[in-house]
Amino acid sequence: MIEHNIYNIKILKFSNLQKHENLIHYSSTRMGGSSVDHLTSLNLGYTVKDKTSNVTNNLKLLAQSLQIDKSDFVFPKQTHSANVGIVRSSIDIFPDTDALITNIPGICISVRTADCVPILLFDPVKKAIAAIHSGWKGTVQKISQKAIELMQNEFGTNSSDLIAGIGPSIGPKVYEVGPEVADVFNEKFIQNHFFTPVKDSNKYLLDLWKANKQILMESGIFEGKIEVAEMCTYSNSEMFFSARRDNGKTGRLATGIMLL
Repeated sequence: MIEHNIYNIKILKFSNLQKHENLIHYSSTRMGGSSVDHLTSLNLGYTVKDKTSNVTNNLKLLAQSLQIDKSDFVFPKQTHSANVGIVRSSIDIFPDTDALITNIPGICISVRTADCVPILLFDPVKKAIAAIHSGWKGTVQKISQKAIELMQNEFGTNSSDLIAGIGPSIGPKVYEVGPEVADVFNEKFIQNHFFTPVKDSNKYLLDLWKANKQILMESGIFEGKIEVAEMCTYSNSEMFFSARRDNGKTGRLATGIMLL
C-alpha cells in the first residue's frame, strides 16, 4: 500500500486501485484526528465511548483529505454477519450488514475495523464496487464470495474483471485462535492451509490474509489482481488500532471506496 499524508491525516491506498482515475479509495490509520488517550487520534467509531463530536470531526477530516463530503460516507452496522447490502443512495441504512456494494457514483461505501480484514473490490468494466468487513466469522462464512455473487446478479459483474485489495488487519504471526475456530474452518474449506500450531499449546495462528485471498481466487478473481497489504494492526500500535492488542479498549479504522 502507498502512504498519503494530507491535512495531517495519514491514509493508505492500494497501488492497484490507485491507477484508476474514476475511483477514490482509502484505508485509514489512527493518525491525524481529534480523539485522545487510548483513542488517539483518528478514531472513526461511534461505539467505543468516544465523544460524538470527536468522531464527527474525525470523519470530516477524513472526508476533507479525500476531497469528498462527510455525507458521502455510507457505513453499515456491522455484526460479523455474512449479509451484503446494495446501496441505492447515501441515506440508506444497513443494520446487521457487513458488506456493501453499489454502482452509483458519489457514494463512499465503507467498513470499520480494529483487527478484522477490510476488503475492497472494483469492477472497472461494469463500474461497480464493494466494501467488505471480514473477521474470522465473516471469512468462514465467505462473505466476500457472497458480495461478488451479488455484484454478478445486480450489475452483471464478471469476477475475472474484478480488482481487489485486502487491507490492514491482524497478521498471521500473532492472531492466535482456539481449536473450535480451526474446526469451523476445516468444515467450510476443502483446502485449508491457514493454520500454524502454537508450540506446547492447543492453539493455532490463523492467517486471515491467506484465507480471504483464497476465497477471492475461488470466486474467480485472478491472483495478479489481488493486492494484500500485509500490514498487521496488532503489531503496529503507532499506526493502527487493534482490539486484540488493546483488550477491546480501542478505536476504529475505516476502509472505503467511491466511484466518481
